[in-house]
Amino acid sequence: MADEHAGGEDKMAHAALNTGTGASAQSTIAQETLAAMVASRICHDLVSPMGAISNGLELLQLSQQAAGPEMALVMQSVAHANTRLRLYRLAFGPVGDGHLIGQGEIRSILEALNTHGRLRYAWNTKADLTRRQAKLLFLLLLCLETGIPWGGDLVVQDGAGGVELTASADRVALDDAMWRILLTSASDTAVPAARVQFALAVTELEAQGLRVEIAALPKSLVLRVVPRS
Repeated sequence: MADEHAGGEDKMAHAALNTGTGASAQSTIAQETLAAMVASRICHDLVSPMGAISNGLELLQLSQQAAGPEMALVMQSVAHANTRLRLYRLAFGPVGDGHLIGQGEIRSILEALNTHGRLRYAWNTKADLTRRQAKLLFLLLLCLETGIPWGGDLVVQDGAGGVELTASADRVALDDAMWRILLTSASDTAVPAARVQFALAVTELEAQGLRVEIAALPKSLVLRVVPRS
């Protein structure tokens, strides 16, 4: 009896260890959803320590124990990192289809970005957006950023057939392979981590039944987000 009982425990343990190996037992959460959840978790966990660092720096500055251009540079870098985390959480994180995002929240992110770096952002659309629609526009803004790495202006506005995003600068540099992915949904091009926004934007465009039209000019790049025909 003891041997039979032990054998039964071994079988149960073996079954438990192999619960997730069959195709029918795999997670029903889509891989892109898991990736978005991971991105959101990383951003969420980093926001608190970054905020604590920022508060500590402010206290040091107020006590005059650490002043000067070095401290100003550190505080500027921390503020910029905090703002990018907010942007990434919206662009890369999961969103509910029906959840709205306020114009004030969007503008606060872009206004904070305007105080750091060489890029200037303007949000000139008054349309009410769901968080999913805003996610797509922020992904496309990240795509446009790659076209003006030396600085310039990024504008989101209402166009004739939909939302229009424009990047303007004295120097525009386009990665043709990445933009081909955005235009054609090509899956045969390797996407480096630094350009993951292009692949994610394609996924969002398809999910929302949209596509982009691109107009490349000598000193600007224009994206029009329009319904799929």
